[in-house]
Amino acid sequence: MKLNKDLIIVIVLYNSSDLIFKCLEKLVNFEIIIVDNGKNKHLINQLKNYQNIIKIVSKNKNLGFGNAINYAYTFINKDYFLVLNPDVIIDENSIIELLKTSKKHENCAISAPYVKTDKDSYGILPEKGKGIKRSYDQNTIANRLDNLEPSGSFCVDVTKGCSMLINSLHFKNVGMFSKEYFLFWEEIDLCRKFLKNRLSVIVNPKATAYHTAGSSGKNNLSEFIIKTFYSEKSPLYYFKVKKNSLNLYKNMIKYIYRSITYLFILNLKNSLKNIIKLAANLSFIIGK
Repeated sequence: MKLNKDLIIVIVLYNSSDLIFKCLEKLVNFEIIIVDNGKNKHLINQLKNYQNIIKIVSKNKNLGFGNAINYAYTFINKDYFLVLNPDVIIDENSIIELLKTSKKHENCAISAPYVKTDKDSYGILPEKGKGIKRSYDQNTIANRLDNLEPSGSFCVDVTKGCSMLINSLHFKNVGMFSKEYFLFWEEIDLCRKFLKNRLSVIVNPKATAYHTAGSSGKNNLSEFIIKTFYSEKSPLYYFKVKKNSLNLYKNMIKYIYRSITYLFILNLKNSLKNIIKLAANLSFIIGK
C-alpha cells in the first residue's frame, strides 16, 4: 500500500454508526487520524485493523467538532489536512483535485468539493443576508463553468465542515477553530476568519462528495438534546450577542411561554425543545 504523503485526513467520531466503514473504503491511499469523542467502543477495535489509520486519539471526553480538529492538528506534520465527516463519501480523484486547487492558489485556506447531496453546502456569510444564504445552487453550476477559469473552481464565503481540505499554515495563523464553539457554526466562523485575513475558500466542482447528513451518529434523546442546545447557542457566539441584550431576554421569555403551552397540549417533544433552547441562552449568559 503506497500512501499519499501530501496530506492527512482527520475524522471525528462521536456515537458514530457503521457508515464510517463506507467512508474508509475510498481512503485506502491516505493516512488518517481518528479523534474518538466518545461512545465509539463498538467501532474502535475494528478501526485498529486499518493500516492507514495511523492514530486514534482521544481526551476521554467529547471535545465537540472544532476542538477535536484542533486536538488532531497537534499530531499533524503535513502542509494540508482533509476534514471529513464519517458519513461523507469522497473518492481519491476528488481528493487529489482538492489538493491541486490548494497548491495552485497560495492564498487558498480551504478547498472544498461540490457536495451533490447538499444544496446549501456553500455560499455567503450569514451576516450578508438573513440566515445562512447560499450564493449558488446545484442547477446553475454547469452553466457557470464556461465562465470560470479552466480549473472550474470558484470562491465562496463559506463551505460546510463535512468535507474541506485545509492549508495547515493558514489554519494555524488564524488561531484554528475558535474554542467557544462545541457544535455547529464553527466552520462558518473559521471561514470568516480566513476571509478577514485575505485568504480564500474555493469550491472545485471537479471534486465531488456525497453527504448523508445527520446519519453518522445514532439518534437518541441525548443526541436530540445536544444538537438542539448548540444549534441555539452557537449563533450567539458567532454574532457576538451581548449578554445584556434585550432580544436575548425576549427570546428566553418566548421559550418559557412555548414550553408551557406545548406541555399543556401534551406535545412533549416541542416542550422539551423550547426548554433546551432556554437552557442554551442561560448557559450563554452565565458563560458555561
